[in-house]
Amino acid sequence: MIELNIKEITEIKETLSELKKIILEIGRSAEQTIFDNKGLMEYLKISATKAQKLRNEGKLAYSKDSRTGKIWYRLSDVLIYLDSCYNKRF
Repeated sequence: MIELNIKEITEIKETLSELKKIILEIGRSAEQTIFDNKGLMEYLKISATKAQKLRNEGKLAYSKDSRTGKIWYRLSDVLIYLDSCYNKRF
C-alpha cells in the first residue's frame, strides 16, 4: 500500500498540471506523448531507482527496446499511475 503525505499529494497535483500544460502546448494526445527514462524522472521528480521500482512492481507501464535496452513511457500511462496515487480529502 502506498502512503502519501500532503506534500507528496501537492507535488503529484503540480506534476499533473505541468503534464497537462505540456500536452496542450504540443498538441499531442497522451497516447502520442512519449518520455524516455530521463524525461520521466525530470517530470515526476524521482530518482532512477524509484523509476525502476515502479516498473518492477508493475505500477507503471513501459516499453523497452530489446536491442538497446532503452526504456520509454507513454504520458497516458504516467497519468494512470498518478491517478492511482491520488487520495481524496476526507
